Amino acid sequence: PCAIFFCPPLACVSMAEMRADSRTPSARPPTLAPSIERPVPEQGYRQISIPTMGQASHQTLSSMFSACLRATHVADHLLCCLDQDGHVMMPKRDEPSAKTGFALTLRIGYAPGVDSSGAMLGPFGIGDDVAVSHLEACEGYEPMTWRQGSAAASSSSRCPLQPEDGQRFNRPHDFYRARVRVSNGKGGFEEYWCLLSTAADPNNRTIENVKVAVDDAVITASYAHRFNEHTARLQAEHEGGGQGGAPVIGLRVCVPVGCHVMGSTAPKVGGSGQALSLALFPFKQVQKFVFNGSEDFTELPQAFFHYCHHISAGGEVIMDIQGIEDEDGDVYIVDPAIIRPAAPSVGHLIGSIVTGAVSSSREGEDRLRFNTWHPRCSQLCKAFDPTRKSAHCRRSWGCATPTCGTGGT
Repeated sequence: PCAIFFCPPLACVSMAEMRADSRTPSARPPTLAPSIERPVPEQGYRQISIPTMGQASHQTLSSMFSACLRATHVADHLLCCLDQDGHVMMPKRDEPSAKTGFALTLRIGYAPGVDSSGAMLGPFGIGDDVAVSHLEACEGYEPMTWRQGSAAASSSSRCPLQPEDGQRFNRPHDFYRARVRVSNGKGGFEEYWCLLSTAADPNNRTIENVKVAVDDAVITASYAHRFNEHTARLQAEHEGGGQGGAPVIGLRVCVPVGCHVMGSTAPKVGGSGQALSLALFPFKQVQKFVFNGSEDFTELPQAFFHYCHHISAGGEVIMDIQGIEDEDGDVYIVDPAIIRPAAPSVGHLIGSIVTGAVSSSREGEDRLRFNTWHPRCSQLCKAFDPTRKSAHCRRSWGCATPTCGTGGT
């Protein structure tokens, strides 16, 4: 039989140390039911009985406690304390708040992102387990809620030209800054700051809905890769074809992954069996670059919007381009949405053949949307869109810049 001795008053072992002995990156935690809790007088702690050791005597002490903590979804950064009577003591889990944070355990279920110059991927792969040790609501993320809540928003945060239906436009989401822990594949763990997105309505927290948002980011990242290649060629031509010039300022999309919630102490954010998304994003602020035309003009995101519209011939309009511009001028985009033309019905097709009105109406709406969200061009726009070279120019900040328009006016 296995004998365990405890030294009073408490013996404390970190979860990271315990898990290093008992788990490899590919291992999966055993399914254990949490033992029955009993009230204890100690302030700020609760008591959990250690599982019966009859069938587990072959396990090491560290692997047993690791299993206990995983079963109760305790965050990795907390300490497991053992009293002399053999009880596990741990801090009480508070309700989620910006001050205290909370713990979630996630498993990656959808990760189609492809590494490229247009994508910033997190250290996540299908089947990986992720522990969320802290999560906070940032005021700097508030602009991200404008698109899906624009119907009730003020005029400065409303986007009247976006579609009125579709889950990417009318289902509110909440956004949190999350500190997560993932295995480094060497028996240890690494921490990252991420952006966690979850549907405000629990009924919408399905992996199918999450996949739609992830796919929009993947497609946007593919456009960003081609856009960066284009700007790199322009830079090389400007420098005479050399390869050792200054780094090219680029645009990258923070591509999220879809996560299944395996355990949660925060049902407001995500309950067991629900789904949410997680993207590597270490910043505390999000700025609107292309949304409703009222935002400050930032050249790179505006040129990217024009580029996507141009090469897709308006078939995919990347909207709500938002994120952060770092001190080097690189732009990181989060949670973009894509507008695609609705498939015409038989009635629309017949009507368009007879009158052409439907086609004209859609072209007019597309032109209005483009000119509103992209009020002027930069030199980058003219480099990939020949129609801009003949565009009407007006003075702006002391420089001649063309007024944009899908018709080249």
